[in-house]
Amino acid sequence: MAYGVTPDGFVRPRLPEIRQEIVAALAANLRAAGYSDDVQTRPDSIFGLAIDTFAERQAALWELAEGVYYAMYPGSATGVSLDRAVSFTGVTRLADEKSRAYVVLYGQSGTIVPAGAQISNELTQTLWATAEDAVITAGGAADVSLIPTVVNSATYTVTVDGVPYAYTSDPTASIAEILAGLVAALSTSPYAVSSNGAAVRLQSDGRQAFSLAVSANVAVDQIGSPVLAETLEAVAESAAPGTLTGVVTRINGWEAVDNLQASAPGRLAENEAQLRARYPSGLSRLGAATLPSIAPNVRDKVVGVSAIRVYENATDAVDASGRPPHSLHVVVDGGLDDEIGDAIFRTKAGGIDTHGSVTVTVTDDEGASHAIRFDRPAPMYVWVNASLTLLPASEQEFPADGYDRVAAAILATGQAHQISQDVLQQRFFCAIYQTQGIGMVDLTFAYSTDPAFVPTSADYSADNVPIQEFEVAKFDATRIEVT
Repeated sequence: MAYGVTPDGFVRPRLPEIRQEIVAALAANLRAAGYSDDVQTRPDSIFGLAIDTFAERQAALWELAEGVYYAMYPGSATGVSLDRAVSFTGVTRLADEKSRAYVVLYGQSGTIVPAGAQISNELTQTLWATAEDAVITAGGAADVSLIPTVVNSATYTVTVDGVPYAYTSDPTASIAEILAGLVAALSTSPYAVSSNGAAVRLQSDGRQAFSLAVSANVAVDQIGSPVLAETLEAVAESAAPGTLTGVVTRINGWEAVDNLQASAPGRLAENEAQLRARYPSGLSRLGAATLPSIAPNVRDKVVGVSAIRVYENATDAVDASGRPPHSLHVVVDGGLDDEIGDAIFRTKAGGIDTHGSVTVTVTDDEGASHAIRFDRPAPMYVWVNASLTLLPASEQEFPADGYDRVAAAILATGQAHQISQDVLQQRFFCAIYQTQGIGMVDLTFAYSTDPAFVPTSADYSADNVPIQEFEVAKFDATRIEVT
């Protein structure tokens, strides 16, 4: 039989086969030298001990050769060999990623908050830090509060990004009238404006900065400037708006912090199963400006992307989903808006329009600005209840941390769901039964678009959870119960 690399793949001889060949070769050599071939090769004989010694070493070499052979292929390689095998198509293992968010720093104008200044999530107490130096200033604000002085027949002017917005009070002015007038004047600006009865508040989305100047009869009561922050460690933390509010590093002039938009969750390093599953996308990623290449390119270029789906309208008319003619519609979960917009711009074909409710401005290498649009999927929050029936300990023992293992398996399976992918009950069973000692599991789901929803027992069902075209199922350890 042929061994080594053959048309059928790599064939390795086993230890008994190697021993038999050595015995046959030894007998043949003895006969050729004129000696009797009546040699004792039992394992307890002198020749037997020598044959077994060399046979074991030869078997180890064959195992090494087989390992080298299979280390070439993504389906069988492990560790660093797997990283090198998938690299032939440009795929690299996704490393640990910190969660990131734009936060707004509030305080006295001119205050410098250096990179590394720490803040905390008031709900989880996770520590975050600013990623770069920031200056609290009206020239780069994201959130300001303005208090007008009541003056009859006076003109109140607020200049935003060089554009003046004015209101003139009447001869019998009141604070309510002036606030309403300023809100109406500023409503045509690109930013959100509101009033609480005492001041006018002007806000961007929490990442964009605008310049601000006011007339003498308007006082700036509060200034907030944006900066990018990230967790100290790699962790998949979803910080909802209004949760990054704890100031840990005390700096004179820095009074408060807040996040006006949700964070982009990070992740732990990609495991081998996830890397193998993503390997085929490398073939598409090497192409550019083609529909199959856009999703893997955006995923690889943007930190924190957990799910992505790309649609297109190749017709000459607006389609049923409202996509304009000859346009791309990218739906992305995770990642920062600016980075997603830049990745789409660098990947899509020239002259192709983009569609979506989120708009970012991308500047090309020649300084020209381009509006790139995309969408975020609507989250469908899923609650899971798994009731286990255990086998008798005499048949198969359930581990001490078995309930935690099952919960972790459910969470990992749930977080692998992509945009518009239904939550199917059968998909979870394989991961659950990897924990030994389980005889049966009763798996039920509850779901809602409201994260504050508290399901009752009547809300749980064994039915699959339908996910619509622009939705994504969201799983969290706090919404998984295993009993």
